Amino acid sequence: MSARRFSYLALLVLGAASCSRSNKTSEEGAAAASASASAAAPPPAPSVRTSPPEVEVSHVELLDAYEANAAQAGARFQGKHVLVRGKLGEVVKGAGGTVVTMPKETKPDAPSVRCLVREGEVAELAALKADDPLDVVGKVVKFEKHVELEGCVVNTQIKACRVVAKALGRGTCEQDREALGARLVLGAEQASLVCGSPAGFEAWRAKTASLPPEERAGRMISVDTTSCHLTHESLSPRLAVEFSSALARVRWENGVPTLAP
Repeated sequence: MSARRFSYLALLVLGAASCSRSNKTSEEGAAAASASASAAAPPPAPSVRTSPPEVEVSHVELLDAYEANAAQAGARFQGKHVLVRGKLGEVVKGAGGTVVTMPKETKPDAPSVRCLVREGEVAELAALKADDPLDVVGKVVKFEKHVELEGCVVNTQIKACRVVAKALGRGTCEQDREALGARLVLGAEQASLVCGSPAGFEAWRAKTASLPPEERAGRMISVDTTSCHLTHESLSPRLAVEFSSALARVRWENGVPTLAP
């Protein structure tokens, strides 16, 4: 083989080796850069559920539905975010978290709605005692004598009332002891406030539609986008505007009523 041909082949071999090292280095660099970017990237933000509860029901109605026909009740409630109103039975703290119960009857181990409460909600339970009115929003996950919910937010109606009071810049809130909702107290005046499901909102609107127009205009305020409604004994034009503006700012975020900007 001539010296010139040998030299040419040697150059080809060296060039190929150099190219292989260069490609390998480039690939390693790209992999390192990708790993670095992945490490630096923030974790994905948790999903935010911005719709109101899908259904609202009393704890007795919910239990009755499952006891009458578990399959039909499961089709209606299973996997849905439900607003349940009732009375507190007990607060049970265990290794799996804190559970609130709403029993159907006062006898021991009666069927009940059992709600696994979110960690940040536990403090809300400190002031409650047995038989106090309670409402929860949670996801229905199981029925085996008891209806079980998870991810529960408690006292949603008081939370909604506080949101409206904050938007108004005044007022205090009390739990309604007789029905779903809260009482917004403005000095000597009170208003009844309910923030529930779209179906509950429609039922309220249908019921109030039978009232004389002048009575509806003087007492009722509703904002469809929030599924909230408010009843006041006598609304002045100024109060009507204030309440409408406040209700329009209520938003649901993962079962919690919040105040939009």
